[in-house]
Amino acid sequence: MKLVVAIIMAIFIYMFQKKLYGKYWDKGLDVKVDFYDSYINQGERSYITEVINNAKFLPLSILHVKFAAPLSFSFEDKANAALSDSYYRNDVFSVMPNKRITRRLYFDAKKRGYFVIDGVNVISKDFFLTKNFAKNISHKSDIYVFPEKIENEMIDSVFSMVIGDIENDRSLIEDPFTFRGIREYDSSCSMKRINWKATAKTDKLMVNLYNHTSLQNIRVLLNLDTNNMIKAEYLDEISISLASSVCKYFLNKNLNVAVSSNGLDVITKSRGEVEPGSSLKHMLSVDKYLSRLEGQDGIDAFMEIIDEEIYLNRNNTTYVIISPYYKEDLLKKLDYMEKKGTGIFMLVPYYNIHGYNRLRSYMHGWEVNIYET
Repeated sequence: MKLVVAIIMAIFIYMFQKKLYGKYWDKGLDVKVDFYDSYINQGERSYITEVINNAKFLPLSILHVKFAAPLSFSFEDKANAALSDSYYRNDVFSVMPNKRITRRLYFDAKKRGYFVIDGVNVISKDFFLTKNFAKNISHKSDIYVFPEKIENEMIDSVFSMVIGDIENDRSLIEDPFTFRGIREYDSSCSMKRINWKATAKTDKLMVNLYNHTSLQNIRVLLNLDTNNMIKAEYLDEISISLASSVCKYFLNKNLNVAVSSNGLDVITKSRGEVEPGSSLKHMLSVDKYLSRLEGQDGIDAFMEIIDEEIYLNRNNTTYVIISPYYKEDLLKKLDYMEKKGTGIFMLVPYYNIHGYNRLRSYMHGWEVNIYET
């Protein structure tokens, strides 16, 4: 008789807990999977945080947290993962009642891009581990991996010529919005520049100093149609890294920089551009734009960009063309711009096994070792 009662009690407990978990297993359960950083540079380390909060009286002895991460992330902890089209994580937790667990998953970003964790799947079991319960949690976290920066003597030598030309064209007009300091008044100063607050503090007549206005703009035009069947993607990556490095170089010189490309934005699926800017924060806009480029719209689209620049005939603009493609149809357009007095500098990334012909004085080759790809 006692055995029968024990069996009945066991069945009752089993059915009761099964019903209890079925109704309440996900109540008060909050799972978040987030990138710690909003952006990092290619090659840098960051981490993903997994936060599980079980704000209820029921324990979750086994809780699977599943999500997809980019294949280009090299995780320090490679356990509980499967590789296919993405890097699928399946991390297991044991969460007691009213407990919060935080785990960090460290990774190295091996590739430039814009990456998203879009949704998290959680799977749990009842107390006796016989029944599965699953739920999809709508959750989004993203990260920008900025292009690798190229910093060497060639960048400096090529673009010091651009800086030299710009310095020759620099306006002598002072810009009242670019304040750079205060000094004591002398006879060469205009009365309009007197700083009365500083004068009152020092008991001396003080005047404001301003930087000279640079009316020169740098416009980087990036072509991602390599016209190359061998490892075209890697040549594109070099071109994007060059574009980022060039923009950083000129922004450090306090010049206005804009970027346009025939590359397609991974979010909008269309071409875009970055309007001119000169602040160091502008570099974030440039790198975010370059990080989102995925694929390209073809050489005809790049020709349209060149034609539009010819039509707009922008004043005080120097063009930096980055293009592995350098056939005559493109060079003739650049020749036309140069003859009209426009500053043209062209960087041509090329594989060392193919060689490079410098067909114009404004062209500069950038050798890429194909065996390092």
